Amino acid sequence: MIMETPQQNRCGEHCSIIETAAKILSEYPLCDRCLGRVFAKKGIELSNEERGRAIKTLLAMKLYADYTSEIIDAEYIGKIASNTGDPVTRLYRKITDREISVNPCYICLHRVSSDYIDEIARRVAVKLSELNASSFIIGVKLDSEVVKKELDVHVLAGLESSESLKNELKREIGKRVTQLTNIPPDFDKPDVVVIVDVNKDFDYSIQTQVNPILLKAIYFKRGRRISHVPWFTSNGSRKYPESIQDFIRDSIARLFDARDIKIHAAGREDVDARMLGSGRPLVIEVKEPGFRNVDLDLLNYILDDQFIKVSVIGAATRRDIESIKEGSRKRRKIYRVAVLTEKPVSEGDLEKLSSFFKERSVKQRTPTRILRRKKDRERIKRVYRIEVISISSRVFEALIYCDGGLYVKELVHCDNGRTTPCFSEILGTPAYPLELDVLYIEKTWDK
Repeated sequence: MIMETPQQNRCGEHCSIIETAAKILSEYPLCDRCLGRVFAKKGIELSNEERGRAIKTLLAMKLYADYTSEIIDAEYIGKIASNTGDPVTRLYRKITDREISVNPCYICLHRVSSDYIDEIARRVAVKLSELNASSFIIGVKLDSEVVKKELDVHVLAGLESSESLKNELKREIGKRVTQLTNIPPDFDKPDVVVIVDVNKDFDYSIQTQVNPILLKAIYFKRGRRISHVPWFTSNGSRKYPESIQDFIRDSIARLFDARDIKIHAAGREDVDARMLGSGRPLVIEVKEPGFRNVDLDLLNYILDDQFIKVSVIGAATRRDIESIKEGSRKRRKIYRVAVLTEKPVSEGDLEKLSSFFKERSVKQRTPTRILRRKKDRERIKRVYRIEVISISSRVFEALIYCDGGLYVKELVHCDNGRTTPCFSEILGTPAYPLELDVLYIEKTWDK
């Protein structure tokens, strides 16, 4: 048995590349770059343009050898030359003393060149500078006709060693942008996503998507009649003068040169309730920021007002938004509520109330006050304990440690039997919540 030497093995692979190239170029005209992509996984430290040029050079040498051996004729070389260009056109001219025209590249029409990539990259660089971006990623959208043509060629060659034009453009434009701007690409959380949209004639447009800044924060609401987001009546007027979202937007939108500010919070307290103690976790979403590097201490200084305070901790992710929303109903909370009773209650009555609501399950239907905007359903929440302090014969203060999602006002007044058991029921007299504060929310952000 005769064994092939390593040199013969390598020659076999090289010959296979040249034979495949000849087969492709007998069917489709290709520029150096588009031919090189067909063999992108063959060899290292070569650009597709260099690879394609090298293959064409080797092909020209093989064609000349076959021609001098009378295996092929000048007509065949002319067919390949019209689809290949230099150096096969020079070979054809030498052996026939005739010129031959070169067909435009089947895939890119000879438009994709270093100059083409440089032109796109320079326009992208200008846009990134205008947006004050510190990171970016390039996306490319190719016309479907271009994609189909590329697939025609790659299927003929076999797909195992090829690279797509889309991938090459993303890589080469991205590299050139970094050279021009010193801005690094970020494949996970880029400041700006740049989309280069290329049509079938290889004209292009550039769109940018400015990713938002997400900030992890905690807010405290020291005043009442402050809504979570702006609340408007049916005639378009404001129902409440201030909201958490308005306060944050009005305070910091200009710092970021942002189009808008949106907040995502772990639930929300009633408009007339204060948020004290541990504060409520939220994520601030800064939309389309023109400036991204704002000092954290400056943010926290600006976001500390008489009635609202927001403490920004650091960067957040989309997963953080999902996490606080998913967990808002599961976090235990402590409320403080001032209660007025219709009839006087004794210390014994309050001790009875405190004793009753130890590890007590409470059934609640959707409160009457929000039935217009929430589906009527029953939920079961747990009150773990309450502590009661008498203020006068008809006023007392209760600290309520309970599940998240418990409607505390309804726990006090029963909501016409929609919440049971409740304070009014146990005390034997109607009870009304006067003021409500949230003092503690379990598992806020790790600081």
